[in-house]
Amino acid sequence: MPPSATGATGSTQPEKPKKGQTKDVLPAGEFELATLGLKAADAWDASPLPALLWCSKTQLRAAAVAFRAGVGTADAADDDLSPAAQRLAELDKQADTSLKFVKNYLTEQHGSRKKGEAYYETFGLVREGGDWGLPRARPARAKALDKLASALKESDYDQSKYGTAFWRKVEQEYAPLAATSSTTRGDSARAAGTKNAQEDKLRPMLRALRQHIKTNFPDTYRAEWRGFGFLKESY
Repeated sequence: MPPSATGATGSTQPEKPKKGQTKDVLPAGEFELATLGLKAADAWDASPLPALLWCSKTQLRAAAVAFRAGVGTADAADDDLSPAAQRLAELDKQADTSLKFVKNYLTEQHGSRKKGEAYYETFGLVREGGDWGLPRARPARAKALDKLASALKESDYDQSKYGTAFWRKVEQEYAPLAATSSTTRGDSARAAGTKNAQEDKLRPMLRALRQHIKTNFPDTYRAEWRGFGFLKESY
């Protein structure tokens, strides 16, 4: 029996898990969902099953293709972020560990820690969390590292082990990484936001299509589900 006119044009609503229900009719994984979306779009194109009032075959395919591309873009952005973030974390630790030597230099030069603290701001240090150190925010820290290296250049400790050469080397690696990481992090966040919006659009379409199949093929819907890629009754 061909699909009914009511089933073809009715406002079949997507199935939603009931309150307290943990299983879903769609896969939770992004890659699995993207694969299902593309397979379902192919099967619907080849099927006599007509469009829904609010979702056409073309609209489902467009949503599935966009979501699959969005998953790839978000994954690539995360991959780009990881190496820079790891190296920045290493440089942060190195800077925080080595800063005590600069404080010791200033204490030695001015006779006491308290007197040395009066010069901390000149060397790029700020008071955060009750203690003096380099700014935690990376763009500000990059600027502070430049200020620290410049101040050491004019001090008695220019040639010391933790003098100008040491901090300038850290600053020259840190600054471009911080700038790149900030840009990449923004790209990653935007890509994730776009992907999530695409997923929110695709899931109701697939739930509605699944119910649409069941309505129009009451005796054979399980076989039809498998043909459309709905391999399980729940995930």
